[in-house]
Amino acid sequence: MDKKCTILIATGGTGGHIYPAIALARKYKQDGNRVIIVGTGNEIEKKIFSSENFEVKYFQSKLKGYSTFKKLFLSFRVDKDVKNFVRKNKPDLILGMGGYASSEVCRAGNKDSCVIIHEQNSVAGRVNRFLLFLKASAAIQGLPGSFSWIDRLFMHFSDDLKFLGNPIRREILNLRKDSYGKDNSNALKIFIMGGSQGARSINQSAPEALAIANQNIKIQIRHDTGEHDYENVRDAYRRLDLEAKVTKFNPNIESEYAWADLFIGRAGAMTVSELSAIGLPSILIPYPHAMDNHQFYNARFLEGKGGAVIINDENLTSELLAAEINALSKDRKTLIKMSESAFDDHFIHATDNIVEFTYEVIKKHKLMTMHQDLRGGGSY
Repeated sequence: MDKKCTILIATGGTGGHIYPAIALARKYKQDGNRVIIVGTGNEIEKKIFSSENFEVKYFQSKLKGYSTFKKLFLSFRVDKDVKNFVRKNKPDLILGMGGYASSEVCRAGNKDSCVIIHEQNSVAGRVNRFLLFLKASAAIQGLPGSFSWIDRLFMHFSDDLKFLGNPIRREILNLRKDSYGKDNSNALKIFIMGGSQGARSINQSAPEALAIANQNIKIQIRHDTGEHDYENVRDAYRRLDLEAKVTKFNPNIESEYAWADLFIGRAGAMTVSELSAIGLPSILIPYPHAMDNHQFYNARFLEGKGGAVIINDENLTSELLAAEINALSKDRKTLIKMSESAFDDHFIHATDNIVEFTYEVIKKHKLMTMHQDLRGGGSY
């Protein structure tokens, strides 16, 4: 854009919202825009944003402790402090990435602020569905099919709903898996990511599954457990006399992606997008309690392309997981084909494409607002 903009990016809560926001903020700032990230101030946000050179503003949720009915009632009101903050900064663009901060900041925008929402998952969250028909000038899908035909029926714009992908951190973008070793004598390198969000079933099943698989194939193991299961998983591998690198939390996840031939873990939107960006075959076990079962539909994106196998959490056993590992490792050509199928360049170019798309929508919104003002129209 010729004129530099003020851009508010409303995000927070989890890394799945935060990391895409950071990728976009870096690009907007590189283009010379003023960027302000708005979050809720939880520990995850503070830890991640502390290493970035952005303006950051926090607004804590004021809905905690209320009943569901009261939350619903209050959700139609915009927090006064948020409204004053938005009015003071006069943003050209408010980009909502989901969550409490996104809802408040997007709804606080006036007719001069273009509001665009980005949905990371294959099933849109309730905040973004609400904003789709209430406030948004456009919507971006991180994975295809985020908004149902019912959602689209109530949106008040026509053609500005696009699948552009989830922005991937630059540290991961250079890890494209061009090929796998074609010699079956090489050990199969398996990376298991248990994590902290309800992945205990994976942490409990994986060691025994890998011990079973190890009877038929040579494997190397790296297992990132999350904080709570570290000792149990480490001890399980020792008990099974199985060599494994076990970590609580590896912040350099790109190093494990680069090393691995096969990924085993949950199906969060960013995990699925990163696997697709680098073409890493996977066995995905969706978190069964995710809102609207969105992790299952995230996993379906890769499964439908031929890049992943899905095991439902309620069916997960060590024996079933071992059987899937053995089936995929019989011929390395299977993994090569899965890698090629998993790859999708939407995620390689997502950051640039999203930024360019938002610039186009800003221009369109400004023209529309100018015409309304000339006609003496009301608020947008």
